[in-house]
Amino acid sequence: MPMQNFSSSDRRRTDRRPLEATGRANFAANLKIVNVGPRGVEVETSDRLMIGADYDLEITSRGEDVQVRGTVVWSRLDRTEETAAGDLRPVYRSGIEAASQSIPGLERLLSHSPSVIDA
Repeated sequence: MPMQNFSSSDRRRTDRRPLEATGRANFAANLKIVNVGPRGVEVETSDRLMIGADYDLEITSRGEDVQVRGTVVWSRLDRTEETAAGDLRPVYRSGIEAASQSIPGLERLLSHSPSVIDA
C-alpha cells in the first residue's frame, strides 16, 4: 500500500478562515494572525515556535481582545523576506491548537466576523 502524504489541513478537524485580526505575544515581536478556527490559530512570525510547546497570545478583532493559550502542533519555514537593511529574515508559519479554556473566546471572535452571506 503506498504511503499517503497528508498536509496539516488534511488532518484538521475544523475549518479555519481568514479574520481581520492582530496578534500580540511576548514570544514574538512581529506576530501575524493568518487564520482562526474554533479550535486553533495559524500564525506567522520570524521566530521559530517549538512543536509541543505551549504559548500565550492575544488576538484583537473588531475591538474585542481574546486571550489564547495553545500548543504548537506544526511549524515550518514558509519563506524569507528582505528587511529594510537588506538582511534576510525567516518567516515561519505555525499551527496552534487552542487549550479548552481558549475555545469559547475563539468561537466568539468567529461569530462576530462577517461571513460571505453577510456581504
